[in-house]
Amino acid sequence: MENIFSFETTGFDFEFINHVRKIRTTKKLSAEQLSLKMGVAKSFVNNVESYTQRHKYSTRHISLLAKAFGYKNISELMDFPTPQHDRIKVTVKQVYNETGTKVMESEVLGIEGIE
Repeated sequence: MENIFSFETTGFDFEFINHVRKIRTTKKLSAEQLSLKMGVAKSFVNNVESYTQRHKYSTRHISLLAKAFGYKNISELMDFPTPQHDRIKVTVKQVYNETGTKVMESEVLGIEGIE
């Protein structure tokens, strides 16, 4: 079962979430492990990384993430390119399990700037 949908967000939130996911996977941390290292609910990072949830990292989470990753400076965490657009529309395809209860795969099909 597949579902294609779009949502609007800020370019910064989208890029930052993907940047944190990349660091997390490089450091071989599960979303749950990172949540626990941050001292937040164990489902928090999964919710932030989910395209169907509206959870985002706040300014408070930036320092928690930096500490969880072992960075001495927040600037190390923020080392990613400035997003091209303030607001974006993201189109995503999700593939579900046979019962339609769990997302097995997500793929970004497109990103458009909203001016």
